[in-house]
Amino acid sequence: MQRKSCQVMIKPTGSVCNLDCKYCFYLEKEMLYPDRKNHYKMTEETLALFVQQHIAAQDVDEVIFAWQGGEPTLMGLPFYRQAVALQQRYANGKAIVNTFQTNGILIDDEWARFFRAHDFLVGISIDGDAALHDEWRVTRAGQPTHHKVEQAIKCLASHGVEFNTLTVVSQSNMLHPQRVYAYLKSIGSRYMQFIPLVERAANKDGMLAHPQDEQTAVTPWSVDGLQFGKFLNAIFDI
Repeated sequence: MQRKSCQVMIKPTGSVCNLDCKYCFYLEKEMLYPDRKNHYKMTEETLALFVQQHIAAQDVDEVIFAWQGGEPTLMGLPFYRQAVALQQRYANGKAIVNTFQTNGILIDDEWARFFRAHDFLVGISIDGDAALHDEWRVTRAGQPTHHKVEQAIKCLASHGVEFNTLTVVSQSNMLHPQRVYAYLKSIGSRYMQFIPLVERAANKDGMLAHPQDEQTAVTPWSVDGLQFGKFLNAIFDI
């Protein structure tokens, strides 16, 4: 009989983020929560219950916790120290694996030491070199972020933290697959993930339409299946 497990993506900050990426659909989700600084974050009580129940529900020897967002670093290090302590308390002989997807903006030596000490696998969101990345991934004040992401990657590498990269493929970097690949390789990425940008255009309320709304056209910055396929083929041909 096959042993059962389930994969859970944990978003302790909900949609709250410290960036304002132009293509991010979460920006509209935040409009639903105007008091985002004071609400919609996972409480310590919920964290404790979740960790205990998630481990107990897994009929396998290895349990994965995939931390995402919004931006998960906004919870602060004490939250994740507590999470690790709870994992150790309730592990009951099971191996615990933590993955962590971040924009990298808040990563410093303290974060890197924590990730290294507890063997976190860190995913860094980066869309290529500065010109390609900063066209879309900006701060809430509209300022570029690439230099901070590069600093985060160097910090992780200096502490021996295993990391991979997550790149959104848009109409901009889609035209430069070799350039994107060469850059990611140059910063030490050994595992690269590419996801196509596909968003529906705004509806009458100014909100992005639901992905399943086939009556609404996709945005001009989205890529179609053929374009994404050509992007990947060009990289595999290198």
